Amino acid sequence: MNLHPENNLVFSYGTLKRGFPNYSTMMGARASYIADASTKFKYPLLLAGSWNAPFMIDCKNYPNSHKIKGELFEVDEKGILALDEFEGVNQGYYKRLKIEIAYTTEQEQIISKVAWCYFSYESSAELLADSSRFISFFGKEALKKYTPVHLRPADWRDR
Repeated sequence: MNLHPENNLVFSYGTLKRGFPNYSTMMGARASYIADASTKFKYPLLLAGSWNAPFMIDCKNYPNSHKIKGELFEVDEKGILALDEFEGVNQGYYKRLKIEIAYTTEQEQIISKVAWCYFSYESSAELLADSSRFISFFGKEALKKYTPVHLRPADWRDR
């Protein structure tokens, strides 16, 4: 893709990653995988809500939080809008903000970029109350607790 990469990078830390239940949404957005990456700063990440969805909270360097591991993708403008729709940005489920990420190239060069990231709109005070729930990575173990969208009731967003 020959895009404006600084404006079209997306950091995925949850179910949109390759091999995870909502990766088809990323493919539908015509996203191109760039590299495994991590946040440059620490953020709270935890499973929450009725479906144990991975929520990253916009509280940079919050106590007991972690540098979050995920994947970096390049997405065109239509793809960004498709991801916004999936993440419920206009309905107030997630908000899309820019963060600093870093990744290592095949030549062992560390690259820093600014990328879009989807943060939870959930009441952060309640989610931040128990830092023992914070995780640094949404992997296969955390996935076992997650209820995929296709297994939820039709009115799941209204609950």
